[in-house]
Amino acid sequence: MNRTWLVGASEGIGRSLAIGLASKGYKLALSARQTDRLSNLESQLGPEHLAVPADVRDQTTLQQAWQKIIDEWSGVDVIIYNAGYYRPAAADNFNLEDAEAMIDVNLTGALRVLSLAIPAMIKQKRGKIVLIGSIAGYRGLPSAIGYGASKAGIIHLAENLRCDLSPYGIHIQLINPGFVKTRLTDLNTFSMPFLMSPEDAAESIMRSMEKNKFESRFPWLFANAVKLMRYLPSSIYFALIKRQKKLP
Repeated sequence: MNRTWLVGASEGIGRSLAIGLASKGYKLALSARQTDRLSNLESQLGPEHLAVPADVRDQTTLQQAWQKIIDEWSGVDVIIYNAGYYRPAAADNFNLEDAEAMIDVNLTGALRVLSLAIPAMIKQKRGKIVLIGSIAGYRGLPSAIGYGASKAGIIHLAENLRCDLSPYGIHIQLINPGFVKTRLTDLNTFSMPFLMSPEDAAESIMRSMEKNKFESRFPWLFANAVKLMRYLPSSIYFALIKRQKKLP
């Protein structure tokens, strides 16, 4: 079965991913804060899918969503954590509220969701957890206070889960996209190489899910170039960054 809880389903990548997965036969429980957009998506996809509104910053709403899933389906086979928040933020113009929101939605929200679902997956001795990270989590970047740290945390979390949950038959996947055109990335004033549409990003995510590799990233050329920078000595890495942004 493919009973799937998709968290972060109402906009951008999540909405395109919901449409794509539904077309492939997945049975979806759709979570997001925007109830009107969520209900519209549920109507578009059909009655076999569930709208379970929830705010990933509010454990009570997540518990209510999870209970509805349990009542309707008894459990899930797949969890996809796609909820995300982003604001361009540099350390020399520090905004604590934005930084806290990015950590809370992008990382702590995933922990809240997993705290509900992992015990059930352990009990059934199977399942798949898909975490949508970002190539921004590979190494420190300019103007990424909060966001980069949250995505680095997602990468580390996926590795933790892989270590702990594989003995229970639970498969972990980490998928790191590059730049995707959404209402959030529209806030950027810098060039975004290899910018993808949400539809293309959703297709790449679905292909990655089918391959069952632990880690996937896209677009291939750009994402691999960014990952390789993890292995550069710090002196060389920061010299390259300095060419893009003046550092003190």
